[in-house]
Amino acid sequence: MRAKLNTFLEFTQSLYPHEIDYLLSVQNFSKQSNLKILHQIQSNSLLQVPRAFDTHVDKRTYSYVKTWIQDALAKIDVDIFFEWLIVVEKKILTDVISPVDEAQILVNIKNIKPTHYYFIRFYELLQYYRDYLLVRSRTKYNRVVSDYLEKFKSNYLKSTEINQQLHLITAEIVKKENTDAGELILAEDLLQSIYYDENLDAYTRYRAIVRITIFFYNNRQFDKQLAIYKHLDELFKTPIFYSKRLLANYYANRAMMHFKLNEPALAEKYGYLSIKNKNSDYLFYLINLCGVLLKEGKKTEAFKLMRDSIPELKNTNNNYYKIGFVSFYIKTLIVNQKSEKAVEYASGYFDAYKKEIFEHRWHLFFCAYLQALIQVEKYSKVLSLTRRYKLVNKEKQRIDRADYLPIIQFYSYLAEYLENIITKEKLISSLVKASQDLMNDKYRSRKIIELLDELALSLPEEIKKIKKELGIIK
Repeated sequence: MRAKLNTFLEFTQSLYPHEIDYLLSVQNFSKQSNLKILHQIQSNSLLQVPRAFDTHVDKRTYSYVKTWIQDALAKIDVDIFFEWLIVVEKKILTDVISPVDEAQILVNIKNIKPTHYYFIRFYELLQYYRDYLLVRSRTKYNRVVSDYLEKFKSNYLKSTEINQQLHLITAEIVKKENTDAGELILAEDLLQSIYYDENLDAYTRYRAIVRITIFFYNNRQFDKQLAIYKHLDELFKTPIFYSKRLLANYYANRAMMHFKLNEPALAEKYGYLSIKNKNSDYLFYLINLCGVLLKEGKKTEAFKLMRDSIPELKNTNNNYYKIGFVSFYIKTLIVNQKSEKAVEYASGYFDAYKKEIFEHRWHLFFCAYLQALIQVEKYSKVLSLTRRYKLVNKEKQRIDRADYLPIIQFYSYLAEYLENIITKEKLISSLVKASQDLMNDKYRSRKIIELLDELALSLPEEIKKIKKELGIIK
């Protein structure tokens, strides 16, 4: 019995808080023991060490609750519904649809409204199905399908038109630069109006929230993002956007947002939730969490997480994720006093994947690589890399971006000074000049101070003078 309860406990620990909130809102148990178990699942989700379940309760009760939870969540899981859509669409197009499939289509015709997450895809499935029925002169089913298509035609056309608009503005949002300020305001207004439109299908609304998230992240408008996420948080307690994949993505985005808002405890909480169940974005979520842990000084915890997840690199072909992981692993090695190993790891990866690094996340990678080199006092290597690949000039080309920080410039000036190429006066004036325009921005000024604190380990007196000139200290 205890072994089976351990399995049950493990299952309940895989549940997300929003899933539990939803289950409590829809439960209609006649037996108090079932509700008591559900409440314990909720209380356990708030504890680091969950409380064991009562062994005196009949094991069939636990089995029933587990099955009920799985069924209740499966009914609203948009990913499960999408899998059904794909399978049935293929069967229609290849003329192998069964009576059971057709019965399920008719059930869904009654249940799927224009606000459903995959309303667009379901509507298109019915278009294929109507053609299938027409050529077979099956008028009974054809009438039901045609009535649905006619009734919700305007909803379908509106949703598809809005998705075209989303497609057009995505490039403007993602490219981060050279976009007119007025265009950005219009894009923000449009995205918010789409997200808040409760008459639209949830897929279109979620596409809007993804782009709003990118928009606010690129423009460092995390307070605005928080306001929208408070609204989104309540929707995730309903069936509107539900799937474990979407919830994990939401938690990861919240972790990133709270991290940027300098709220590490909340960032850690959501970061751990995002990696609770592994999916194709696991590495990306793990990187975010490790960044939070490093910020909190939990360097051993971050190192263990990253070291244990190195095999996951083999499970992805996403170079963006890979380079991000490698960059943070280098940083994690540095803070764990393994700088020599960090340099060795970074050098080996750079030699093997130079092309991919420059195509994707060269700035993140070199910030970590150069930091490792400075830690082991290989200043000539820092200068060799920055000059050979023109890294300082490449970094300056990013100056119009909201996330711009002159990190490589700082490392380059430090290396030049310690190699006796520039004077102390030149070092101080150069770093002050590179920092001054950024000190009025709340986020970037904090990052500049963090960077200066890091360099102070090598140049305490010089950095103290720089801080005075920037007005950071008196």
